[in-house]
Amino acid sequence: MAVHNRDIAEAFRRMADVLDVEGENPFRVRAYRQAAATLESLPRDVGDMVAAGEDLTRLPGVGEDLANKIREIVTTGHFRALEEELSHLPPGLADLVRIPGLGPKRVRALYQLLGIESIEDLKKAAEAGEVANLPGFGARTEARILEEIARLGATERRLRLIDAEHIANPLTSWLEACPGVGRVLVAGSFRRRKETVGDLDILVTAADGADVTRRFSKHPDVTEVLSAGPTRATVRVGGGFQVDLRVVDENAYGSAALYFTGSKAHNIELRKLAIRHGWKLNEYGLFAGE
Repeated sequence: MAVHNRDIAEAFRRMADVLDVEGENPFRVRAYRQAAATLESLPRDVGDMVAAGEDLTRLPGVGEDLANKIREIVTTGHFRALEEELSHLPPGLADLVRIPGLGPKRVRALYQLLGIESIEDLKKAAEAGEVANLPGFGARTEARILEEIARLGATERRLRLIDAEHIANPLTSWLEACPGVGRVLVAGSFRRRKETVGDLDILVTAADGADVTRRFSKHPDVTEVLSAGPTRATVRVGGGFQVDLRVVDENAYGSAALYFTGSKAHNIELRKLAIRHGWKLNEYGLFAGE
């Protein structure tokens, strides 16, 4: 499975969180976070840079040590330093640092006083009113923690557009190389160029839809096939991100592109407009009669 910039950035950010909780040197923590920010904003895939033998130390905030770690993650899919650090802590403890208002000291207090080892543990404890009773927390902090957990869950289900592009580009190239495929379009919020993307909707024209969905499901980045039929498939790629594929006939491409690109509210308004004219509008076309 290919390793993308966001995967390495997430690994570096997780390393920073672990080191933070362990009370390590703050300069080391900051170095990992700075490198993660560099990778997230990088317009190129760092995997391509590694394959081309480019000097990664020319990237802002990336020294020789971090460059070697990037190469390790790209070539092996493993980050041994992080795996070693995680062996000293409960798996979900470092995730708590991502909650605004919870620094490493508070995370350690939650672990030591309440045995909290994950965000789910923290959510249950806060809902039960246990966090408010801890020294230095209180009811307002407890309420804020629950708000931030809810916000974090909503945010984590979406990817930044640039990260979605790193997923979409290899998939579309793979589909375009499939025999019998005509057009390939990434629709939805990706095509609308929204700042974040909840999933990917890929539209393809082909005569043999079953063959396309079968090939699509075998892409190296696919980690789980949720469904695969003659005209559609739903898969998950690295990180659990969902990708939906829809195969249509060439004569339905225009209406399908309109339907799968527009937001729910936009499509409702278009259908209302069609009904007022006595027409029927859906992903297959515009038809006379309701």
